[in-house]
Amino acid sequence: MTFAAFGSSRPSQEDRAEKLHLEEARLNQLRQEEDELLKKIQSVTAALSEEESLMDRLNQQEDVLSRLPQRDIYLGLLTASSRNAPAWDIKSRVVYPMDGGTALITFDEDAVAKQILKMKKHIVKLECGHRITVEAQPVQLVVPKQVEMDSVICSRRILVSDLPQMEAESLVDKLGFHFSKKANGGGEVESCWLDKDSGTVVILFSEEGIVDALVLKEFHNIEVHKATHKVRVGPFINGQMSRLEACSRTVLLTGILDVLDQDTLQDILAVHFQKGSNGGGEILQCVYNPVGQCTSAIFTG
Repeated sequence: MTFAAFGSSRPSQEDRAEKLHLEEARLNQLRQEEDELLKKIQSVTAALSEEESLMDRLNQQEDVLSRLPQRDIYLGLLTASSRNAPAWDIKSRVVYPMDGGTALITFDEDAVAKQILKMKKHIVKLECGHRITVEAQPVQLVVPKQVEMDSVICSRRILVSDLPQMEAESLVDKLGFHFSKKANGGGEVESCWLDKDSGTVVILFSEEGIVDALVLKEFHNIEVHKATHKVRVGPFINGQMSRLEACSRTVLLTGILDVLDQDTLQDILAVHFQKGSNGGGEILQCVYNPVGQCTSAIFTG
């Protein structure tokens, strides 16, 4: 009988080192993949959080617009319906006080006004060989063409509308007292005033955390002359106008000496700045205000 002997050889040190190296490389690759996955998860989580925040703001804005008082909102000389989107096409009327010794010239083209401003100093010839030097400056005037409202809801103010007919001071006192009571969902009132333009009352609380519940309830009963009157509570919006277009065709001339009568000097200025050789062009209007006088120019658009 013949026996065959099979011997088992142990892995060499080089084999073990190579295997260990491969395992370490595999582990490093897994760690890299894990890091990349974590970064993707963080990125997706951040994007989702941003989307949720945006949705919250949109829902809040929608709720604000639905709760605004059923009246027009007065914005200086601009009036727009509160139910519209917060952007209005408007016609502006801006009053610009003029200092003495100045003139306003409106050109037909923006490029001419820019050229006059670029030249800055202008020598204007008068009668009998006399001259005056005037300086062209941009008109620091903002003429709104389209108004948008960047709105932020105030956390301490409410807007009370649908008011009862009563004397203004008594009404303010009544509402301030009513909403100062915790039993009515209110709190300490810092100030309370009537906005006559909008016909609403604004109440400012001393602390935060009061407004949300009052706005959520929306309609509140108050006692007026032994009767119950329902007022409407909405959020107070801090608004800021944006998309304002500056006046670009009008220049301000300063340093005009009082050497001639108003009409004569105004005509001389208009003729000078109409000439292309002086950097000018077609003029739509020229207004001169002599030294020592007060006047205002009205810009409409």
